[in-house]
Amino acid sequence: MSSAVERIEQTRAALGVALAECDWEKVAQLDLECRRHVDNAMLEPIDDDSELRQSLEGLLRLYRDLVQAVTIQRENTAEEIARVSRAHKGAKVYQLFG
Repeated sequence: MSSAVERIEQTRAALGVALAECDWEKVAQLDLECRRHVDNAMLEPIDDDSELRQSLEGLLRLYRDLVQAVTIQRENTAEEIARVSRAHKGAKVYQLFG
């Protein structure tokens, strides 16, 4: 396994852990690291690109999961903000007539 593929695999594994733990700061940090490793892998000469292709396909699957998780998190956050806003407006109305 080439060093570029090893770095991608290690970062992908760490990114998977961060995603499972919903550690969004770590996800952001590892995302940047992944991008650097992929850029470097594209520049590194490789005799057999099958390992790199498999590694990148695994990374792509993880990013699909990541996008899905972030979308769900964003929707949950939007719902929570809307709920708090309604509660705040209700409290204001209660204060006006209370």
